[in-house]
Amino acid sequence: MQDNTGPAGLGQELGQADRIDITFDNRGDRLIGLGLVNGVLKVLSLGFYSFWAKTEVRRRLWSFTRINGEPLEYTGTGKELFLGFIIVFFAFVVPLMLGGLAIALLFPGNRGALAIYQLAAYGLFFFLLGNALYRAQRYRLSRTRWRSIRGWLAGSPARYGWTYFWTLGLPFLLVALLTAFVGWVVTPALAGPVAILGLIAALWVLPWRSNMLQRRITNDMRFGDRPLSYSGRSGPLYKRYFFAWMGSALLVVAAGVATLLFMNKSGYLESVAAGERPIPTLTQVAAVILIWIVTIIAMGLVTAWYRAMQYNHFATHTHLEGATFRLNASGKSLMWLMLSNWLISMLGVVFGLAVGGALVYAAGLTPQPSAPGAPPSEPGIIPVLLIMLPIVLATTVATTFAQFRSARYFLSRLKLDGPVDLAAIQQSASSGPRLGEGLAQVFDLDAF
Repeated sequence: MQDNTGPAGLGQELGQADRIDITFDNRGDRLIGLGLVNGVLKVLSLGFYSFWAKTEVRRRLWSFTRINGEPLEYTGTGKELFLGFIIVFFAFVVPLMLGGLAIALLFPGNRGALAIYQLAAYGLFFFLLGNALYRAQRYRLSRTRWRSIRGWLAGSPARYGWTYFWTLGLPFLLVALLTAFVGWVVTPALAGPVAILGLIAALWVLPWRSNMLQRRITNDMRFGDRPLSYSGRSGPLYKRYFFAWMGSALLVVAAGVATLLFMNKSGYLESVAAGERPIPTLTQVAAVILIWIVTIIAMGLVTAWYRAMQYNHFATHTHLEGATFRLNASGKSLMWLMLSNWLISMLGVVFGLAVGGALVYAAGLTPQPSAPGAPPSEPGIIPVLLIMLPIVLATTVATTFAQFRSARYFLSRLKLDGPVDLAAIQQSASSGPRLGEGLAQVFDLDAF
């Protein structure tokens, strides 16, 4: 049994002590200095310190989160994250690279063999993606403690990974088979429209899929020896999803039209129509990339209202004993969080680039004009380092502060309504995985 005479329960009766109050300390200033220190150490260690830097950020964010006035404790280590990454890198990434090299050597010039191998690799990657998400969550929960009670996940990463895979892979496979059938049996002219319409239709599984995945992982969650449960259905999500889907579709169409108009105006499409195979210029490539970056950002903003409703829906149907979680997220506030965090990250890059450029100029290392007919001179390693180091430092600080803002947004809006008998909760029998979330590290899935 747990002691109820601590700071949160001193002199309180049982009914009062069992009320859960979740708060988050607004101490982002403490993370700015940490981000600077982490940036310096990552630069000095050539990135090796990033595992320890992530651990320190987690410890701060966990300590800012308080339940009944007592902070959460994060007990993970940078060593665990590093060893998990190393094991997965050599057990998965290296064999995959060697397999691709073997295919190229055994079947030289055979594009079909390489395409089959790449398709199989992408399928494996997508299956392991869900596996990685589950393992990352399991690791973080097992390293999270409150009053010495830790969380954990009781299910199977492979089972979750398989659900993650087939709930999206199967609809897209059916679209591919239907497209191939129409192209081979009916007429090739209809294959393109059928593929586009099929993909649009397949996207309607997303609310159902996200609700199923949320149910699976929530029902596997434990706090000590007490399970969490999920009772949500996907039906209420579809009304708001329609507007998110429609807005995203319109943005994709607009981006496609803008791309075609630009490429036509620049003369690229005219050269293609003439039977040539022109190589896109750097300006053309940059413009197309910019169009689609803006489109992706706009899609994120347009879908903010749906995702806010989804987060609220997930919380409202998550239960711990007789208590139910509640989240007060809104589309407007979530959109601002996304946009402002993106601006903070971009300002970090711009600021670092400006400082780096100023250092290069002050050191007199700016590129000098070459003599007529002479090859351009190489910039050298020193100017490159003087530019890259401030960028790494500034982006690390900006990213760390953005992570704090995201954690503050969700945790400050999260509530738990209803009584929980905290004194009766016992420690779980599982101590969790010994190493960090290696797959998530390799796939770079984790925000912090």
